Amino acid sequence: MFRYILICLVLALPACAQTTQKPSMPAPNQGSPSQQPANQDSPNQTPAPAGTANQLPPPKQFPADLVPQDAVIITITGLCNHPAGAKPPADCKTTMTRAEFEKIVDALKPHAPQGARRLLATTYTQSLIKEQKAKEMGLDKTPDFANRLEVNRLAVSHEALDDAQSVQEWNNVTDKEIEDYYRQNPNEFVEVDVLRVFVPWFEPDENKGLPEAEREKRDLEWQSKLKVEAEKLRAQAMAGEDFLALQTEAYKFTDVTSEVNQEVITLRHTRRSMLDDALMPMMDLQPGQFSALMEEDNGYYIVKGTRRAMLPFDERTKREIRGKFRDQRVSKDKEEIKKLAANSTTYNDSYFGSATSATSGAVTPPDYDVMPSSRKKQ
Repeated sequence: MFRYILICLVLALPACAQTTQKPSMPAPNQGSPSQQPANQDSPNQTPAPAGTANQLPPPKQFPADLVPQDAVIITITGLCNHPAGAKPPADCKTTMTRAEFEKIVDALKPHAPQGARRLLATTYTQSLIKEQKAKEMGLDKTPDFANRLEVNRLAVSHEALDDAQSVQEWNNVTDKEIEDYYRQNPNEFVEVDVLRVFVPWFEPDENKGLPEAEREKRDLEWQSKLKVEAEKLRAQAMAGEDFLALQTEAYKFTDVTSEVNQEVITLRHTRRSMLDDALMPMMDLQPGQFSALMEEDNGYYIVKGTRRAMLPFDERTKREIRGKFRDQRVSKDKEEIKKLAANSTTYNDSYFGSATSATSGAVTPPDYDVMPSSRKKQ
């Protein structure tokens, strides 16, 4: 018979999601901003314009799509409800249909790719068997078991609220707000292509074993030499020398052995949101124009603009803006809940200590989660 999985099962599942952060300019061979997709994590997708349906290719069909919804896709022999301590009946088994399994998928890993579903099914069946073993040992009757269920219930409630607020705030953004934001913030929707020479800031190996004072002295001398070399390379670039040759020369000067190719020296579709302040001047470059020598934490950059364009006000741009509004409003919703909790709750300082000491003197162990998440965000 079908039984719904304990939500805490998902704590054992690997995280498939990625966290988007604002990156600094990557060093060559470490990826570039052009490889970062626009915001796609919308709760719903904007439908295609009318009249284009016949022009789109049919959706890819997987073999699993041909399996009937009522077909049994999981069978666990020896797993069934029976009195504690009693021998299970000969026909003891648990089965699950495709429809029942996909309810689990939708609850725990929405939009999980087909290749990940066997892993999810394997983890699920192992958890059901572990649950039966725990019941046979009477662990479900202990106070600790009930307390753990309560903690996970709160975690699920927490996440359900987050999901609901995300969808709600996405839908609350109006078309006028989206259009006004696009018109009033044109710089955010400019993208540029550039050629670059990267002069990495590596400390010479011979300096690493020196006393601190001597090491600092040598480091300052090296930084000075590096900047002189970067300025020389920039002058050569402005004189028309090939960027591939200049990047090879920069790597040779700094003892870097990485391969030099067109991808190393090219940044495409670069946006302001991808850059730290030190590299922001490249966003103002016109084709053929050079920036001043730019210094980042990882080295110097010599940059020449090759293309400048304004993103159109299309569906992708609209989704990006809607997502930006959504994220801001969800963040505000969470702050309001924090304030509500702070203003409506009192704590016994004899037990917890004062609020001041809790924020200034307490040491939080690394990787310590006060409330576990029931599942990773998609």
